[in-house]
Amino acid sequence: MSFVNIKEIACFGMRRSGNHAIQNWIIKQNNASFVHLNDIKIYTSQNPYESFSKATVSGISPLVYHQGIKKFRRYARYLQNRNVEYLYGGDRPELDRDKLRNYCTKSLIIHSYEHYSFNKAIGDWFEGKREDFLGRSQQKFDIIILRDPFNTFASLIRMGENFKNPDSAIEKWLEHAREYFGRTHHFKHRLGINYNLWFTDKDYRQEIANSLQLTFTDAGIRNVVNVGKGSSFDGTVYDGKAQEMPVLVRYKSYLEHPVMLKILANEELRELSTQIFGAIV
Repeated sequence: MSFVNIKEIACFGMRRSGNHAIQNWIIKQNNASFVHLNDIKIYTSQNPYESFSKATVSGISPLVYHQGIKKFRRYARYLQNRNVEYLYGGDRPELDRDKLRNYCTKSLIIHSYEHYSFNKAIGDWFEGKREDFLGRSQQKFDIIILRDPFNTFASLIRMGENFKNPDSAIEKWLEHAREYFGRTHHFKHRLGINYNLWFTDKDYRQEIANSLQLTFTDAGIRNVVNVGKGSSFDGTVYDGKAQEMPVLVRYKSYLEHPVMLKILANEELRELSTQIFGAIV
């Protein structure tokens, strides 16, 4: 039986945790055909091809999956540059999702889930349904992207997050941290990525590329992706020089914020943060 995807990567992370930066970097290390199904809305449908917020397709002929009058115009551009990327919003009818899903030459498919509770939202359906939704994959990875809680919540506060229930948001970070640390086992093909270390350490990024069986070039490390409005603090101003952003000290602006005070008072959170990221605050 043939494979539809060579490499399938599911990404899980809190909002403002570097999800888009890391996914963009993974795509750049792949340097081949890919489908990126971003920000899956599982309460609309658990099928990523039906509930993505945005989809990016590259390296696959638009004749396969694009419908409508612009098909041949897109195909002409594709012939000029096989790496051209086509972006589709979740409501765009031009994308034939079934044809794209069943087209069996995808080097990489990434599907991304942000800010979900593993206990309440993801559950047992995920592993059981992924082949039905995405087709057979030769390799599978479930990436847990974790940024330290202090800078994560500082960025959420900066972006105007409505903390109607701060304890619920804190529990989501704890769920991600427990899974990253191996205290829970929600995912069969788990690989944790420490965003703080990914941002600062080239050797660590090479280790990640090796674990994903990708050729390490470090391409894309300096990009600020224009998704989710870029950085909470700087937008896309640092695009091309992303490593100059002070992303590891954002928390200093919000140490007296009521949500940050709750975080600082949470013993399990502080313990996990210190074990994973070292002393920060």
